[in-house]
Amino acid sequence: MPEYGIRSRYSQSPFQILIYDQIGLISTGTGFFYEFNNENYLITNWHNVSGRHFLTKEKLDLKYGRLPTYIEAKLATDCPESYGFTTQSYRIEIYQEFKPTWFEHPTLGSNCDLIAIKMEKPLGVTKNFHVPSNRIGNTRIPVKPGNTVFVLGFPKSISVYIGLPIWKSGYIASEPFYDVTIDGKVSKIGGLESGIKLPAFFIDTQTKEGMSGSPVFANYIGNWNMKNPYQELNPDSPDFKKSNEIAIGENRLEFVGCYSGRVGKKEEGATLGLCWKEDTIKVICEQKKIGRHPQVED
Repeated sequence: MPEYGIRSRYSQSPFQILIYDQIGLISTGTGFFYEFNNENYLITNWHNVSGRHFLTKEKLDLKYGRLPTYIEAKLATDCPESYGFTTQSYRIEIYQEFKPTWFEHPTLGSNCDLIAIKMEKPLGVTKNFHVPSNRIGNTRIPVKPGNTVFVLGFPKSISVYIGLPIWKSGYIASEPFYDVTIDGKVSKIGGLESGIKLPAFFIDTQTKEGMSGSPVFANYIGNWNMKNPYQELNPDSPDFKKSNEIAIGENRLEFVGCYSGRVGKKEEGATLGLCWKEDTIKVICEQKKIGRHPQVED
């Protein structure tokens, strides 16, 4: 770890997204790269590219009703003839011939606030920056309720140095294996009814505008089996300290999904955000279903 310089490789994962229409900048968000089947994808929230709430479909720009026509990604770039090492904006088209360029969930569609755009890092982007978030580390950890999570993004468009993200902390607030129900009603049997079920889990964190689309990393400190993190450990076993699969007193991070703060009114009032599970990202990248145009009525 360097004393002078960037001290965490995780800070080099996300990048800021600038969201535009024909007039100019509308808002900012966050994105990151994800690798699936040796292909590279830009991951962010559906509401960042549509300008609409993913459930209600209402416009997010309440004052003017402006809607995005393209985005720019600010990526770390070596520009020796001009600014040196800095971040530079790269335009990314979100429509081609009036059709979205993004992939969305094959069954939920825009009711899943998550999209993927297939793209390679532009030439000139620094090699060791913006590594796909699922390729930064390969150690699995126990991902459980109460775990600390870090949401890496750009709250209120804030960044440091050449455009490094802000680390906002929080906690996993629901059992992460189970999907959540948004805007449900109290039921006498089971959990909630009449809501919409989403492939995500809740996190309890105070995030702000600009962090939508941030990668989420869970943190675990302690002892666990790195190949089977949910296996019960027996410290008295003669092979416990000899096994190269056991982490003892370690502090590790694992990528677990993509953050979205645009949730239902009840959940928003409870200061709950969503972490869309990594499995949901995989489904989108695997199925490659082109998104429906958010500005065209059925």
